[in-house]
Formats: sequence, structure tokens, C-alpha cells
Amino acid sequence: MLSHARLLGFAFANADFLFEVDADGIIQFAVGATRDLVRESGESLVGKPLDCLFLPAEAEKFTRSVKRLRSGCRAGPYKLKLLGGLDVEVSMFRLPENGDHISCALSRADSGAAPVDAQTGLHNRESFVATVGRLANENDALTMVNVPNLPDLCATLTSDSADKLMADIGERIDRSGATASGRLSETSFGALAPADTDLGLRQLVAAALSNAGLNAPQIEEAAIALKSSGLSGEQRLLALRYVVEKFAAEGKAGTPQTDATEVFAAMMQETQKRLIAMTATVNKSDFSLAYQPIAELGTGKVSHYEALARFSNTENTGESVKFIEALGIADAFDLAVTAKVIALMESDPRTHYQVAFNISGRTIASPASFGMLAGILSKNRKLAPRLLIEITETAVIEDLESAGKAVAALRALGFRVGLDDFGAGAASVNYLHAFPVDFVKFDGAMIKKLGSSQRNDALLSGLAKLCAEMKVITIAEWIEDEGLAKMAKALGFRYGQGHYFGTATPTIPYEMAGGKMRSIAGR
Repeated sequence: MLSHARLLGFAFANADFLFEVDADGIIQFAVGATRDLVRESGESLVGKPLDCLFLPAEAEKFTRSVKRLRSGCRAGPYKLKLLGGLDVEVSMFRLPENGDHISCALSRADSGAAPVDAQTGLHNRESFVATVGRLANENDALTMVNVPNLPDLCATLTSDSADKLMADIGERIDRSGATASGRLSETSFGALAPADTDLGLRQLVAAALSNAGLNAPQIEEAAIALKSSGLSGEQRLLALRYVVEKFAAEGKAGTPQTDATEVFAAMMQETQKRLIAMTATVNKSDFSLAYQPIAELGTGKVSHYEALARFSNTENTGESVKFIEALGIADAFDLAVTAKVIALMESDPRTHYQVAFNISGRTIASPASFGMLAGILSKNRKLAPRLLIEITETAVIEDLESAGKAVAALRALGFRVGLDDFGAGAASVNYLHAFPVDFVKFDGAMIKKLGSSQRNDALLSGLAKLCAEMKVITIAEWIEDEGLAKMAKALGFRYGQGHYFGTATPTIPYEMAGGKMRSIAGR
């Protein structure tokens, strides 16, 4: 059994000060760095209300959250100010075995605190989605409120009055009792709370507008339940993240009379429906592969082919793959592609063509997903001379050390590994240094600009030279004509891929795959 001291030790690993309150917000227990933070001993705080710790408005907000917290649920971290003005973060948890009492952990807010929207003080969009992903469960709902033409309304006010209005909106939403709240776009705000909770956001925003002397427009509000049959909790939250980003990028569709909250709700419903369908497609391997040649720029001789996924729907393949990665089914999709490519290799042992296939950075970065991939490839090591693995950069890889070890493990099995879409992301050069890759494929959007500016050409030439010095082979994408092929070769690229060398076809042309290929160089 854990001792009381050991439990406190675990708690203090992530907090500076621990305290417990009852359902009315009265402190029942307090221990920690109290002198430094609140200038009182823990014992002297017992029996006092929360406003002995926090500024009045902050204490009121915290008390509301305490009263809304259900048994077995957690909330926070909330950014609050102590009486002395110090910024802190507080998290709370209502342990079922502890009755109505709520355990709270308080720590100093550091420079790594969640980013906020400068106008309202709420979480910005990215921070809000991340917080929701950490705190939400299937019994929660996202309430979205939209104020049409909010920037135009602010423009009718003086600069100071407009700033006060936005700050007032943020403060009212922040004090609504929501588990988390944030700004989704120029005109819309979101708040997470239990599905049966009415936060009254429409009324709160209307009051802020009225207080600024404005006639409130028709404020739109909708609550979107996160619960969806057929989806895991993680998938529901990934769907929410996807929809929030898509809504912010696309805004309100249709006529000016379209209700933005209706658009958001429709996006959420469609995304969840699409995710269920795409999950079934991936699980059944109900997609095909097409093969596009990669050729030597100097001779035009085919080196190998890239296997590209093709889906039955009319959506662009790239968009489908981005959806798969964003919604958390990249690992299953990668395994399905791997199985299809291996089956192709085994179906025709007479040929010696080489095929490259894509693996998401998420799969490489996930120990569990990578373990399954490595297990399949380990059983098929005999195919290593004919298989090339391209790691896509659509998903950011944060743990470079672990991912580098994964790449090294694949190469130890005999497989050649490269980076796809190199240069498209800010982390490309970091990946090149961290991963012991054999080749890199430069993003087509960069290659397409060859000859358009000396700066662009100098950058690509420098990267190609860097790769050559590291003995990493270079491939240029989107080579659409002879002119681009010549420019890419002149800048130091060795191989090219694009319509100039051939389009993707359902099968690999046997006459090109039967021994006339020039192999991509090894290590």
C-alpha cells in the first residue's frame, strides 16, 4: 500500500501546492510551498473560501468549476491569478472515494503555458483543441457561438472600446464554468462542458455587446456532442480537431444567410461519418495501388516505381491520405499498403523491379505501430533488395531520437529508407541530420519553381549538395517536361519523378521491370 508521504511525493512531482475543497469551495486541506505562493501556512487556510487564495473574479470562476465537476472527472489546468498577482495553473479531480471533496494541484505558470488569443485572453485555436483533446470525454459537448460580422462591429468603436469589448467577451466565456474555452475564428468561440450543461454563451456574448453600446446581431449557437457510435474516444477528439481546423480555414460555406454553427455541426457529422467509412475501407484493404516510375535524370532509365494508393471515391488521393493521418488510422493504412506491396512482389518472382511505398511519420514515431510494421518486414527480409520505404512528412515527428532508431532498425533489416516531400516542412533538415536515410525525395512544389528565382535555385542546389556530401541520394518530384529535368540535373539531382517519365498505372510495365532498370544506388 502506498504511504501518505509517497502519495504526496507523486503529487508534488507535478505541482507546487496541493489543496482540497468541498462542493462549496471551502478549503479542507492544504500543503506545499504556501509561504512562497500565498504567504500563509497550509493549516491557516483550512476552513477558508477560495478567495483567500485567488483574486475575487478568479475565485468565482474556480468555484463554478468545482460545483460542475462530476464524480470521477477531472478539469483544468485553469490559468488563474493569486491574490498577489502571480499567474498559476490549477487542475482538479473529484475522486469517487473522496465524497464531495475535490483534490486540486497548483503550479506556477511558466513560459511554456498554453498560447492565448491576444484579444480575448482565451485559448487560441491550436491550444484550445489540444486542451480539449486532453480533457474531453464522450459525455461532453462542444458549444460553439458565432457573432456574424464581429470585426465590422468592432470597427464602429474606438480602438480602446473595441479592445475592452473583446476582453469582456473572453472574460465572460472564460467564467461560464466551461471545462475549457477558446477562440476558433475571427467571429466564433468554443467551450467544452458536459453535454447536459447549458453554458448560456449566447446570452453572455450578447451582454458584452450590449455593454459596449452595440445592438447585438443574431448570435448563432450550437452544441455538438462528442459522442458518436462506431468511433473510439480518441477518434472523436481527432475528428473534432480536424473539423475545427477545417472550419477555421474554410469559414462559412454557402449563402450569407448560412448559419455558421449549422455549418460546423454539419462538418462534424460528415467527418465522423467519413471516418467510419474510411476505417472500414482501410481495414478491408478496399483500395488499389498504382505505380509511377522514378528515372535517372541523366539517361531517363527507370530506377524503380512508387506505389500510390487509389481510392474508389473521387477525392484527391493526397487529401485522402491527409485525412487518414489526421484521424489516427495511418498505422492501419500503412500496414495494409505494406501487405499489398509484399503480395505484389511475391506474385511475380520472375521480375526484379523495385518498388517504393510510403509510411507515415506517425507510424515511425509510434513504438506500437512501428513494432507491427517491423514485424511484417522482418518476416520478408528476402524482399529487402526490391523494397524502398519513404517516410512522409505530413505528420510532425517530435521524438527524433526514437524515430532515428526506428529508421536504423529498418536499414539493419536490409531495407533502404528515405524521406518523402523533403523541404515541404520546417523540420526537413532536422530529419536529414537525425535519420540515417539512403535517399530524399524533394517536394514537387519546390521543384516546380526551378528557374523562377535565383534564391530558390540556390536553396535547392545547396540542399542537393548537402545531401551529396552526406551520401544521400536525391530525387526531384513533379518533373513535367524536359526543361525541368535538365534544370534539376544541373542543380545536382540524380533522379526524377513526374509525368515526363510516366504516369501512374495499375500495373508495372513488364518490359521496363524485366531487368532493364538501373537500380537506385545503395549506401
